Amino acid sequence: MLAAKAITKRFGQTLALADVDFCAREGEIHALVGENGAGKSTLINIFAGRIRPDYGHVTLDGATVGAGSASAALAHGIAAVYQSPMLFERMAWEENLALGGFSSRHFNLGTVVTDAAALAGELGFTLPPPGTFVDRRSVAERVRLEILRALSFRPRVLILDEPTSVLSPAQLEPFLHLLRRLRSQGRIVIIVTHKLAEALAVADRVTVLRHGRVAAERVATLTGEAELAQLMIGDVALPHSTTCSSSNHGATVVELLRVTLKSGERTALDEISLTLRAGSIVGIAGVDGNGQQELVEVIAGVRAPTSGTVRLPNLDDVAKDVLAVIPQNRDVEGLILDLSLWENLMLSRSLRKRLGARHGWIHRSRAAQLCQELTKRFSIRGRGPDALAGSLSGGNRQRLVVARALAAAPAAIVAHDICRGLDLSAAAELRGRLRDYAAGGGAVLLISTDLEELLAQCHRLYVINRGRLTEVQAERRDLVEIGLLMSGASR
Repeated sequence: MLAAKAITKRFGQTLALADVDFCAREGEIHALVGENGAGKSTLINIFAGRIRPDYGHVTLDGATVGAGSASAALAHGIAAVYQSPMLFERMAWEENLALGGFSSRHFNLGTVVTDAAALAGELGFTLPPPGTFVDRRSVAERVRLEILRALSFRPRVLILDEPTSVLSPAQLEPFLHLLRRLRSQGRIVIIVTHKLAEALAVADRVTVLRHGRVAAERVATLTGEAELAQLMIGDVALPHSTTCSSSNHGATVVELLRVTLKSGERTALDEISLTLRAGSIVGIAGVDGNGQQELVEVIAGVRAPTSGTVRLPNLDDVAKDVLAVIPQNRDVEGLILDLSLWENLMLSRSLRKRLGARHGWIHRSRAAQLCQELTKRFSIRGRGPDALAGSLSGGNRQRLVVARALAAAPAAIVAHDICRGLDLSAAAELRGRLRDYAAGGGAVLLISTDLEELLAQCHRLYVINRGRLTEVQAERRDLVEIGLLMSGASR
């Protein structure tokens, strides 16, 4: 079995893990759950050799795994797939996989493509054409490539950090079936997830972390979502989530008229017309890779449409941002990980103006004070304003991006998978903040792979498939109908 004994790890004044004992047995799927900042990422990074514990050790079959050595962990058969993809973006996908275990020292890219396609077929998804660079693929596609690369090493222990957050409903069951097959082969599978229903559906045992300590361990068949949620958050009540009802909305804030975008030979966006009004939340559902990223880039002005018009408001207040984007890939497009928390907040023009920044000069003490206020308000767990954004856990990075967008009080927010990687409490809290923003007159475009989130949040709902939008009428809002539209089926 894989075992951790008395693992303790500090980052400055922050105690990330305190005397943690953990074990996962051969032929077992073990779920690791907990709130953002509970220590899950630190623990799996210690397993994978990316972080050296201050105290304690990790063993596999009784043999100590070299602490702080990723190569030693891989040599022992421990492979990990992280929430944020770790690929060479300016390389083709098959070249990235060739750096894994698909090929020998003298590799053949044709063999890599063939072997990877066969394994992808077992997982239930297809791969892009050979030669396609990674930097133009969606987050979901990048994570799938990471999973393929990890499995190419034929690991005895496979660690997956939020593996289902980028899978569509149609892709979920084949993926869970793959995990069960890996278990039947005697492998150890560790899943870090916030989706408690999926954890209980596939895991044999569940370990709950809270504030860096083991709060409980449960047999999956002898517990439920309510108990696990309570163990994760302690005595704190979950924020209440309510269904968003229709209401009279204000003036048009963002308008797209017959927008088409060509990307090489592919039509990424096909004559899309869409209106965002003050006080409303418009949702877009779809399998990742059907034009969502291109739509965000066109609205944000990063890419110019091939044809059609994008209209944004002319604001009288020059210090106010017209638009804020909460991107799907927070680590690449949302934050600069090597900059501090306060420096990342100052990327917002309106926040710089609020602090009286002039001619490129920023009042550092004021910026640090604003950072402290926002980290407290949005429950961002970090080591202070001067901590690097890269030192935060994935969920706390997401909170930072959301905090910056909402604090800027723009006319409109485009949010792409806003709750990806967040625990139950944090997700409910941010959804409530988004509703409050809309109730205060903001316009929201919410793009998500979470259908239940969209049904609960949105006044109007669309499905995007192959770059085309289809509106879901109120009387036809159900998971079956939306799932059919996402798959491209006609009504």
